[in-house]
Amino acid sequence: MIKRLRFFLKEFAEEARGSVSVEAAIILPVLFWAYVAMIVFFDAYKSRSMSEKAAFTISDMLSREVTAIDLNYLTSAHNLFDILAKSQSATGLRVTVVSYSDTTKTYTMQWSQTRGLLSAYSQADLNGVVARLPKMADGETLILVETKSVYNPPLNVGLGDLDIETFIFTRPRFAPQLVWQV
Repeated sequence: MIKRLRFFLKEFAEEARGSVSVEAAIILPVLFWAYVAMIVFFDAYKSRSMSEKAAFTISDMLSREVTAIDLNYLTSAHNLFDILAKSQSATGLRVTVVSYSDTTKTYTMQWSQTRGLLSAYSQADLNGVVARLPKMADGETLILVETKSVYNPPLNVGLGDLDIETFIFTRPRFAPQLVWQV
């Protein structure tokens, strides 16, 4: 009996018929998932890149302003960000002007305005991001542009929704500071 069982097990182990179809049934779903996941990951990186480029464009645009900006200007800048980033979800734009005093070694918020998902900074909020700001000369001002958008993957490959946030600072180019008109 044991001899016969051993014989059947040996024949079963050496049998090769149908192994290609079994291997294909196991591997093809994994390969398909990997291919779709690569497309979704590439799309996520593309969305992040477009969002960052759009934020840099808004920051550069603000740094070249020589006149005061107002609510209408900021709303238009937010709309421009949406167009450039090709965002399919709600977005946010925060513009903050910060100055530095060398005598007190402090960063002071001149003004902060937002559109969309983000809320305006208070001086206490600004103190939380001082470590991310560059070293500045006495009396120098800085334009801080922050954006936020949400990437919703077209297919569920385990990525989930991603918050895409940018933090960009620029010095004013043609004027000493960017002024907010009330």
